[in-house]
Amino acid sequence: MGAIASAYAALHLLVNVGMGQDVGVSRVGAVLLGAVALVLLGPALWLRRLRRAGVVELVGLVNQYEARQPRWRRTVRVANTAGYVLFGGGILAVAVSERGDRMTLEASVAVLVGGVAAAGAGFLVLRRTRPLAVRGAAQALLRDGRDPVLYLRSFDDDETAARVDDWADLTLHTREEQLAAALAVVGPVIAVGRPGEPLPLLGAARFYLPLDDWQGTVGRLMDLSQLIVLRLGHGEGLRWEIERARATQPPEKLILLVPAGRSELAARFNEDLPTPLLPEEVATGKYWVGAVVVFDRHWMPRALPVQERRGLRVWMARSGVRTVETPTVHVAHTIRTALAATGRRRRTMAYRAQLATRKADLVGMWLAVLLVLPGWLGYRVLQLAGIW
Repeated sequence: MGAIASAYAALHLLVNVGMGQDVGVSRVGAVLLGAVALVLLGPALWLRRLRRAGVVELVGLVNQYEARQPRWRRTVRVANTAGYVLFGGGILAVAVSERGDRMTLEASVAVLVGGVAAAGAGFLVLRRTRPLAVRGAAQALLRDGRDPVLYLRSFDDDETAARVDDWADLTLHTREEQLAAALAVVGPVIAVGRPGEPLPLLGAARFYLPLDDWQGTVGRLMDLSQLIVLRLGHGEGLRWEIERARATQPPEKLILLVPAGRSELAARFNEDLPTPLLPEEVATGKYWVGAVVVFDRHWMPRALPVQERRGLRVWMARSGVRTVETPTVHVAHTIRTALAATGRRRRTMAYRAQLATRKADLVGMWLAVLLVLPGWLGYRVLQLAGIW
């Protein structure tokens, strides 16, 4: 808030000077806005500390299993930021080149070629650096401050969630990234990483537990999480997690993701349910998640098949209007409907998943503008001072 007020004050002063208005009046306005920013800085820092205090136990629990990152990771983060700038700046340049009525043909072609080259270079840099620059679960919890969403699944299914859907435009973002972006409306999404993997997969913030001592930590995380999203799969570890959730957690806290065409997975879970899930309820669907299952207070299951979204955006896509509707967007929309059935409304889930497919270019364009803006303001100052 303070940074925004200060930036607005500076911009307000420059604009007024450029328009020939009284500098004294503008200076008074800038001072007042700066004073407001300083007054609000204290409460903002206090609220930040209060928010972080709510996840102290969670951070301590996760942090003891996170390895200390080497210093060279900082260099990777700088390269990762540069990749975003190249990618987003290149897309901006291509968009500018399309407005050929405001520049010569030669300039338009030069901007187009430069934009394509920058976007391509940024794309390659991001593919290499993003897994190295990702932050761990403890940092994600501290930055957010809310109780997390615990994402449980079989490690063997990570490959499926790590795919980039062909349905989207040029994108770097995997199915799990889109899913984590949708669930982030509830809280930060954390997950146990596969032991021994060289780099964490992108999506849920990872932390790593020892193979011989993980159940106690996972059980405690279930207690501290506000939502448990469990993707059905094979493995004794996942079976233990299901049984633990059934025995210790409120039914409304658990959401099951059933892979499409894998009704036998739900059959294993039926042993402990008062009313079993029917194969036809969970075997349908053409996406990587076929159905979403929620429970009422008596553990009565309700299965919602993942289907194509109906509404304005689907109509736009069929009418030829450009939009991005990946399979994970449909999954997020179904999860939103499932949560609403348990009394929790999260209206922006599908839109967050949709925006996640454009995160690289949106962040890149924002960073590119932030880099260009100081130069432009400096140029305007020099102009106003008569130096340039």
